[in-house]
Amino acid sequence: MKTSPVKTSPVKTSTAKVAAAKVTAVVPPPGSDAGPEALIREARRRHRRRQLITGLAAVAVLASGLGAFAGLRGSGQPPAARPPAGRPRPAPAASHPAAPQAAGLIPRSTDSTVLMWPVGPGQAPGIYLDNLRTRRLRQAFTPSVDPGEFQPLMPTGRWLVYVQQGKVLAVPVDGPGRPRVLGTTLPFAPSATPGHVWLQYGIFPARRGPVRVRSVSIASGRAGPPVTLPAGTQLIAGTDAGLLLSARYGSPLLLWTPGAMPVSLPYSARAQALAVSARLVAYETGCRNEGTAQNLSYGGNYGYSACRMLRVYDVVTGRLRSFAAPPGTSGWVPVHGGYWSVSAIARSGAVLAAEAVVPPDSRGVARVFVLHLTGRHRRATAVPSSAAFLLSVTAWSPDGSWLFYQGPGQRLAAYQVATGRVRSSSTPCCQYAVMAAIRGLPG
Repeated sequence: MKTSPVKTSPVKTSTAKVAAAKVTAVVPPPGSDAGPEALIREARRRHRRRQLITGLAAVAVLASGLGAFAGLRGSGQPPAARPPAGRPRPAPAASHPAAPQAAGLIPRSTDSTVLMWPVGPGQAPGIYLDNLRTRRLRQAFTPSVDPGEFQPLMPTGRWLVYVQQGKVLAVPVDGPGRPRVLGTTLPFAPSATPGHVWLQYGIFPARRGPVRVRSVSIASGRAGPPVTLPAGTQLIAGTDAGLLLSARYGSPLLLWTPGAMPVSLPYSARAQALAVSARLVAYETGCRNEGTAQNLSYGGNYGYSACRMLRVYDVVTGRLRSFAAPPGTSGWVPVHGGYWSVSAIARSGAVLAAEAVVPPDSRGVARVFVLHLTGRHRRATAVPSSAAFLLSVTAWSPDGSWLFYQGPGQRLAAYQVATGRVRSSSTPCCQYAVMAAIRGLPG
């Protein structure tokens, strides 16, 4: 498949002008006069319909530009060494063959700071930063983020993009700063163009007529021209080969550039969301509905899907890789909530982290696997001692050599892909809405 990427024209703005700007003018919704209150009411209505465990907005979408938090300043006290407040401890994970004992702490050489954003009753609305180089755990500055129904926050470049009061805003990473309003809408999506984000109009509140998207420069707040999507579609992400779309509230997955016909991705007619990057799209097929037992002390009556096959499609070359569910598992597990993760694929594009549920399915316990996306390696590699409840999340180190995940005792663990080594941390992990790794911070 050969398609040309959708081009945007970043506005060149001097550093002085950007620094002087207090709040950039809001990018208006094309053809809409709906106010923020209507947007929020509609989002809340749909949010209540979600069947998410303990009422959490479990969103696992983060952009690949994780260096955006490099300048966040600490505030408040770090959390105690326990699971996040408002979340019960999971029951012990399902038994697996004994894994090697983690030897020592996660090495400082990973040059990583693990970022965790908790969302839940009784929790402080903060971003926690665990600096693995300095061994310091602290709470960072956090804007008042609206969990809503969409991705709540997305670091990209030197900005943090988030939703608040029916608007998409960005705040500079070199301090709290004054937020810059990018647009009056709720849905936003990652862009393949550095320093940009896609805003989407016409989804909430739902209205008759086309859905339109605009590419916005985060630094200047300037928006490109509206792009009208094909009828019945919505935006997932910008890629190196066009816009990745899906049918409204479902599949198939489509790759599209303006003026051309949308092209369906292979086997995506009933695909489940997994992960996306500028070049790769990972999705799961052959899925069936499952659910946990009602009497579980943690995660009872939680619905999920178990899928036979995991597909990874390269939008530039058209190459498709397929991975069957690992032996001894009941199927691959899509991202909880049906969202697309942009942190499951390492920044290098060489490896992907995915979870597969282990019997009995009624316990809702999944194990983490690493999949190699280059070379001839087709077998999924099980990550030692990684069995945890389905809502656990993972993150790659900035160089993609270490995978951070929930290890024994609900503590942060790290797996080195090249050697199979496992290291540990005392940080409680990983039942958060968002977890990601950024390059190490000074303190």
